[in-house]
Amino acid sequence: MPTDQWRRIGFLLAGLGILSCGGGDNPGGQARSFASSTCKKEQTAQSVTALSSNLLVIADETGLAGLRCVAWRRVGANELKLDLYNFDSACGATWSGSAAWAADGSLALHIDNPSCMIAKCGKCLYDWSFDVGLTTSTAQSTQLTITVDACQGQQASAYFTSTIGPEDNGMRCTFADYGAVNEQAVYAGTCGQAGWPCVGSLLCGSGSFTSTGTCDAGLVCDSSAAENEPSCLVPCTTTADCPRPDAWSCQAGLCRPA
Repeated sequence: MPTDQWRRIGFLLAGLGILSCGGGDNPGGQARSFASSTCKKEQTAQSVTALSSNLLVIADETGLAGLRCVAWRRVGANELKLDLYNFDSACGATWSGSAAWAADGSLALHIDNPSCMIAKCGKCLYDWSFDVGLTTSTAQSTQLTITVDACQGQQASAYFTSTIGPEDNGMRCTFADYGAVNEQAVYAGTCGQAGWPCVGSLLCGSGSFTSTGTCDAGLVCDSSAAENEPSCLVPCTTTADCPRPDAWSCQAGLCRPA
């Protein structure tokens, strides 16, 4: 691809918040354990679809393409395992994690790149896992806040929120960052497949913004979730038609995050 076209794509990706550049302090008390995957763009197309070795809760990643998920499992009365699946941040980071319970019962997770060493290669998708001690043996809904610092003090923090339900096992999903997913689709060769960007969108096309595109047979290219972010979704009549009912539900004839 000509240099000027790559430059134009760079500006487009910057508009989507893909491009990042990079010291900072590592805050707070650590969780019992923390693990991070490598940048998924650094994995081969085959390993992207395989189980990430650091995941503690998600035993099967099938049907989670294009989603950002928080999965949890309570172990006895004193332990909580958490997977943060397909979260986006800067490439080339070496992540550490900490967890802190607040007086109101909410849980704050902090993912930090203390060295501030990152690569100027856009955004990456990561899986992060925590093993956290519980402060109460009573299962209850828990508000979760997630702060990601690629370079604390020099770059703006990224904030995410979710809710851990009272169930012993569960998962909550939304669409993952579109720019990061778009980049990942090109590396994995999955443009046009279920959950991934439509062929013709940004790096899955010529680098242009669009609300339309094409998908593999049987899928629908839909951009109703966000303008200029078309994704290939599974048509449905009921949630049973969706890739997996714990992550997707049938809404207005298409499978969308549950």
